[in-house]
Amino acid sequence: MRVIFLLILIALPLSVLQAASPAAWPAHRLRGANITLTITAEDLEHFVQDWKGNSVRILVNDLLSDKAPYDPSPADKQKVYDCIDLCLKYGLYTVFSPSAAFRDNDKFFGDEAYKEAYISYWRELASRYAADPGGVAYDLMNEPHDNLARTQWTAFARELTAAIRAVDTLHTIIVEPPDWGWPAGFDYLEPTGDRNTVYSFHFYGPMDYTHQRNQGMLKATEQQWRGRVYPGQLQGEYWDKEKIRAEFEKAFQFRDRYSVPIWCGEFGVARWAIGAAQWTRDLIDILEEQRVGWAYYSYREWYAMDIEMSPEARNQRTERTETELVKLYKSYFAR
Repeated sequence: MRVIFLLILIALPLSVLQAASPAAWPAHRLRGANITLTITAEDLEHFVQDWKGNSVRILVNDLLSDKAPYDPSPADKQKVYDCIDLCLKYGLYTVFSPSAAFRDNDKFFGDEAYKEAYISYWRELASRYAADPGGVAYDLMNEPHDNLARTQWTAFARELTAAIRAVDTLHTIIVEPPDWGWPAGFDYLEPTGDRNTVYSFHFYGPMDYTHQRNQGMLKATEQQWRGRVYPGQLQGEYWDKEKIRAEFEKAFQFRDRYSVPIWCGEFGVARWAIGAAQWTRDLIDILEEQRVGWAYYSYREWYAMDIEMSPEARNQRTERTETELVKLYKSYFAR
């Protein structure tokens, strides 16, 4: 009997064996939220106990200093460690996702000292968690973008991966495509070759609707707001569930072409957008059909997509309560 069991183990793919470790990419579906370093223990307790979310993605933009040698301050590093540790304490699978120079990615990719500082930071963070059995994953860069990312990001992602694997062979690495992480960016990405890497994408289409744009975010006029209804004609195209499915296709193709796992690390819509609940339901249902985990944007952070605030109050912060969007998300978390 023992021989048969050993033969079964040998026949199992490495990815299945890795899933037995809490530190590896989970075998169960990740259904979670994006958070920032301002999150509190009370917030996380509510998310776990009341919402039943199982994962978070910690987003930190402009991690590096904008002055040479670019290293983050010890205090800034400690804030990251404290947040990761707090999330792990609550049993959440925790994805850490920084960007070095979010406002100017070309500045980052064009400066070797900038890149070296980023490599050094990742090496230090991975060394700290290398022996930690908790579920923490390394999302190498939030939304690579601007011109140079298309040609330089794959090579740099491989360099970052090698630096992390030199100190941590246990935890999962996550890689997003250029062009702000959207599915179309997979045209400019190749796999890094690491066997414990997940490929992530983001989605906010169409931006005029999800971000209520008019010469800037959240500046839609009353007429524009009322005229932007989902499903419906938006930014010159008809948007519905099948349109969203078509927009996701390059992510699914990348997964199937290279036999790699994918994850939707960000998506969201302004809570007052007309049809926001249907947009959310259509998007998540597609991900669920494809067995793709996800993290919505964002839990108790940006007020425009803080789904606990009233959808009746455009561009205004309100008291938090259990809105229809909250109930919708909780129905998915309960699965």
